[in-house]
Amino acid sequence: MVAFPSQLLLSTKHRKEQILQHLFEPLGTALFTPEGFDTDTFGTFCGKTPRIDGPKATVKEKCLAGMRYAQQRQGLASEGSFGPHPQIPLLTVNEEWLIYIDLDLGLEIYGRSTSLDVCDQHLSYQAVDELDSFLERIEFGAQGLVFKDKLNDEIIDKGITDRKRLLELIEKHHQWHIATDLRAHLNPTRQKNIIEAGVDLIKRMHNCCPKCQQPDFSVKKYSGHLHCSWCGRPTDHHANEIYSCLACNYEESKMRSDLTELDPQFCLHCNP
Repeated sequence: MVAFPSQLLLSTKHRKEQILQHLFEPLGTALFTPEGFDTDTFGTFCGKTPRIDGPKATVKEKCLAGMRYAQQRQGLASEGSFGPHPQIPLLTVNEEWLIYIDLDLGLEIYGRSTSLDVCDQHLSYQAVDELDSFLERIEFGAQGLVFKDKLNDEIIDKGITDRKRLLELIEKHHQWHIATDLRAHLNPTRQKNIIEAGVDLIKRMHNCCPKCQQPDFSVKKYSGHLHCSWCGRPTDHHANEIYSCLACNYEESKMRSDLTELDPQFCLHCNP
């Protein structure tokens, strides 16, 4: 494993160092943030600043910009997105990316998590009778809110965690819309997913290539087909995971450890 430095830059303005620090402490690494560096220029969840690229491209751009700003040779950055599930569009998926860049060693390693456990909920003035149950359901206080005036589609306030402040806004703006704040420091559910991305990143740093010892010897491709446990026919689910090294191109194929055959409910022959 290539060791992290004792002091490591995390380019954020939304307190992600508080979310991730406990993962890096056992490695002897303290996270610090670049004072005055505005990560909102790379896009905001409220839509005020649109994100031009996808989360993977953006997290790299954010990390390199933060490193230039703080004059550091190593750095971390995090980027998240919310969108429809690729197979079940009615479900929302939270995808979190974390990147570690070391310019001296030429390392660029990504950690990633995807989860259906999200807190991306909305309520409008027409359903004001549901306000109390809505606030209880989202665990308002730990979870922040964004308040929008529906008449002019203007964001009036965000990061709201105080009930008194919320009721003042509702009284002042008769046609309103509130939504859960998706920024990391105000969305506890998203914080869990960022931690999972951090766990994945550290795991990749530990997994070194057996041939050249470069970190991030991880699954890059798949092969083979799991067979249905009922009819025995091959399915479209992979049977093997191919670990590969981006530095020397060494590869190893391993049977997946979670499944040896597939349930008939996922077989296109048994359950078309």
